[in-house]
Amino acid sequence: MIDSSQARSHGSRGGRTRIRVALASVLVLAACGDLDILNTNAPTVETLTGSPTRDVLARAATGIFAQTFSDVGTEIQFYALYGREGYNLLGNDPRETGEQIRGPQDPTGRNSGIWTGPYAAIRTINTYLAALPNATGMTEADRRASAGFAKTMKAWHIHRLAVRTGALGIAIDVDRPITDDPAPFVSFDAAMAAASALMDDALVDLQAGGATFPFSVPPGYTGFNTPVTFSQFNRALAAKILVHRATFVGCQTCWGQAATALGGSFVTSAGLPASLATGVYYGYSSSAGEPANPVAEPLSNDRLWVHPSIMSGAQIQTGGQPDLRLTRKVAPAGRSKNLNDLVGTHKPILYNNAANPAVANLGAAIPWISNEELLLLRAEIRWNTGQRGGAVEDLNLIRTNAGGLSVSALTAASSDNAFVTELLYNRLYSLLWSQGTRWIDARRYGRLQSLPVDRAGDSVFENMLIPANECAARGLTAPCTIL
Repeated sequence: MIDSSQARSHGSRGGRTRIRVALASVLVLAACGDLDILNTNAPTVETLTGSPTRDVLARAATGIFAQTFSDVGTEIQFYALYGREGYNLLGNDPRETGEQIRGPQDPTGRNSGIWTGPYAAIRTINTYLAALPNATGMTEADRRASAGFAKTMKAWHIHRLAVRTGALGIAIDVDRPITDDPAPFVSFDAAMAAASALMDDALVDLQAGGATFPFSVPPGYTGFNTPVTFSQFNRALAAKILVHRATFVGCQTCWGQAATALGGSFVTSAGLPASLATGVYYGYSSSAGEPANPVAEPLSNDRLWVHPSIMSGAQIQTGGQPDLRLTRKVAPAGRSKNLNDLVGTHKPILYNNAANPAVANLGAAIPWISNEELLLLRAEIRWNTGQRGGAVEDLNLIRTNAGGLSVSALTAASSDNAFVTELLYNRLYSLLWSQGTRWIDARRYGRLQSLPVDRAGDSVFENMLIPANECAARGLTAPCTIL
């Protein structure tokens, strides 16, 4: 978690203004409809694929940065429901206590969400990459730096989509004319492998990208805003994807590859606990017209609530207080909310005002990937590559520095099951309400049955569905799958 002062350190006012414009009109190429309509706020497809200038490509890069925000807030909230990190008890949409908690899953409803945004971003990136060879006013290093940046973002969107849909599969060969048949679905394994390969390809470009990017880097990337330092961000994401491949689809060689990737990232045991917050963030702003934190809300709001098991499951410090990660991120609402027999008494405050947690901080940044998460990934990698003592040390670093807890009873001789239990406990509280960790981790370790079910007849889902219109476009009956 970072407080409001840390959030402000992640970028400049000018960068936020560029993101605001980009979010208002990212790129005409990312929209549906007639591509001949003139958009004076963004480069057209023709401008990009003709002979674009350095300035035109810089504006397009801003659009790519802006589209990384696509569905971040929705993803956090939806995955919180599926993984029982929390509930939405506002009551304005019955699907939040019905379809998304009990089912049946509806491929035309909310279970079809978090799909269009990432694919729109991928479309933007594909056009941007096609434009780079024809750009004027750019050096070869500029082109390589730009390609490395864009491929990193594309690989991450592919990964997000693959995790969303799981074994049902996704389409990745989407860089094709609109008159062509829809791209075929590929397996979860193939999609994740494609994300890894593209992330590695991006690294090669970044390493040939010179000292600076030929565009402005927006808020959230402080310390990672040159091709060299952005490469460390690339390697952090690459390591995470490889760990997901190892656990989701059983890629045993991915453990060693993940160790290599993590070695090129910004992971560090130095400077703790302050260095836990080092990383890349989704930079938001409280200024009018700019992207605001989509999860922050005052304690008086009835929308987002923390699941009761989060409070009851927190371990206790030596002095008798709960895990610091709980008390820093969760607070009692001062009331109880019951909607359709789902009950909330505590609310997430990790994005609220540090001086007054009852007040939302709409400018609070959301961590994309931080050193705290990398240390947890390193523990996971070490345990599975024969460095069990080091894995235990890493988990204890997180327990003591992030949670204020004493070291665990885990040892290098402990069982795999005991290690996973300790790992997932720390991942839950370290990454709470930032990326849907509880649901994702339960899936990749076969522990969905361990998630709480609060009402008879409720369900815990293995994945989100492919949208019905994607099934229909391929002549398939919804809900559909590649199998």
